[in-house]
Amino acid sequence: MKDLITESFRHCDDYINDPAAPVVLRKYIERARSPAHGHTSRDPFPTLFVTYKGERYRVVMASRLGDVGLSKQLDGGRGYSLRVAVEDLSEFSERP
Repeated sequence: MKDLITESFRHCDDYINDPAAPVVLRKYIERARSPAHGHTSRDPFPTLFVTYKGERYRVVMASRLGDVGLSKQLDGGRGYSLRVAVEDLSEFSERP
C-alpha cells in the first residue's frame, strides 16, 4: 500500500461519487463505508472482485483509513490477508 501521507494516495471514499470509477466499485465502497446502522439492512451486501498483482481477490473490507482488505477466499469469508490502496487494483467485477 502506498504511504498514507503521500499526496498520491486516494481514500476509498473518494471513489463513491466519482463517475469515472467502475459502478461495482462505487456500490461496494458506498455500502461498506456506510454508518454501522446501514449494515443491518436486509439488502444483500454487494460483492467486489479485483485483480491485484496479476491475481484475483475478493474485497472484504473498506477501511476508514482509505484502503481495502483483500482475501484469496473468493467464495466468502470475513478475514483479509492484504490491505491495499484502491488505485493499485484493476478488473473490478461482481464475479470472480
